[in-house]
Amino acid sequence: MTFNLQIRGPSIPRFSIVLLEKPLRAVREIMSRNVARSNGNGETRAFKNCKEEMKKQLKAWDRNSNFETTIEGGGGPRVLISLFLEYSGRSDGNWLPPFDGSVAEWVLGKNGGVWHAGRRRQFTQLFFTHFDRLSGLRLLSERLFQAYQTSELPLSGAQGILQAYKEKLFRTDGPTTVAQNARTGETLPQIMKRFAVPIEGRFSECLRQVFLLNALRDAPLGQEVSALKDIEALKHDHAQGSLLMGAAALQIMVRRSASEGGGHWNGDWSKWLARLGCDPRHGRATLEGTKWWGWATEAELRLAQKGITELTLEFFIDFLSGTVSAQQWKQRADFLLALFRANKIESTRLALNWSALQRLDRKCYDLGTVAQLSETTDQTSMICLRCVDGVHIIEGTHSFGLRMFHRSFPILDFWESPRQKYRDRDLRIDRERCSIFLRHDPWGNWVRTFFFQLRSQFHVEWRDVRV
Repeated sequence: MTFNLQIRGPSIPRFSIVLLEKPLRAVREIMSRNVARSNGNGETRAFKNCKEEMKKQLKAWDRNSNFETTIEGGGGPRVLISLFLEYSGRSDGNWLPPFDGSVAEWVLGKNGGVWHAGRRRQFTQLFFTHFDRLSGLRLLSERLFQAYQTSELPLSGAQGILQAYKEKLFRTDGPTTVAQNARTGETLPQIMKRFAVPIEGRFSECLRQVFLLNALRDAPLGQEVSALKDIEALKHDHAQGSLLMGAAALQIMVRRSASEGGGHWNGDWSKWLARLGCDPRHGRATLEGTKWWGWATEAELRLAQKGITELTLEFFIDFLSGTVSAQQWKQRADFLLALFRANKIESTRLALNWSALQRLDRKCYDLGTVAQLSETTDQTSMICLRCVDGVHIIEGTHSFGLRMFHRSFPILDFWESPRQKYRDRDLRIDRERCSIFLRHDPWGNWVRTFFFQLRSQFHVEWRDVRV
């Protein structure tokens, strides 16, 4: 007799996906709550009630009374910090107490080394989220350093990175210190990942600002680096310290041009002077001028003004090209640049025809620099120069004669209250009304005549001009 000794395996159980949906949903909800709580965002109903109670007490708080007495029974430091994380910096959060003095002491305690892991995570989040907006930043930094220094066991993940870099991160100049430790070629996202800096928050904003300003500080003199466009987008943001981002960048460019460039503008940096702030020729008499140039000494302000003046001359020389012969173009260009190099030109304004105005980069347009020239041809443009010793000059394209005036300009308030538009005949002053009128002869005799007339009629000597 033959026996079949083969043993069959157990049958594979078959479950309908419908049976698994409910337990899987419960598991996902539990995981979501645990992740939220580990990040300091999970809040029970009881905790939310405590927050609402403390919020009511703080809104009714008389600032002359004791803070700790006011919030008795409304929850502990964890509740208050949760309110800071949610409302600090918001327009509807002005009822929050300032995070300094007795408030910071009460919240932080005397020793960060005794904090449990949840408290440490919550204060770490507060540090990275609000950073320099906290009056008690120094105290918070010290407590966090203690908390990560005295941890009994080495931490893992992002917490372990923060523990390893605690000396560089948890300080009032943390973003600057982190940026100083960037490796060669390391990008901002890379350094943020290496130091476990959260993407959102005031700390990361400050780090980005420092990173951009360092890129400008380390760039070859005058080079138009990509950081300039990013700084322009952030120019109204407050950098660390009292300066706006645009003003901080202007300070770097001006001081580097003074020290490394010998007081001259190199490359493309002068094109960014007005874009990152305002035209420095307006001075600091206005609120706008003070906002962008309040940091500058008189010498630094003059250097910035010189950059705009040179830029305006270059614009005009470019427009002059093609309207006269090559020889005369060189003579007239050399003449203008010679006056500039000898520091005879204090200010310049362009009057451009509509066609030329359209070619001008709109980011370089400034009322104090450029005006529209109407009722003229599509090629005619003019430049007005206010020079030292009370000398004023009007130069133009084509066969426009050089016009000179002494101590006064023929157009009222042309420099003090500039208009957006001038007619051709407003600047094409009749020869009889000009103190000096010179035609540009092909041989360059007009240059010698200019200095002779300057000496004989205006009694002004410009011997240091080399044309």
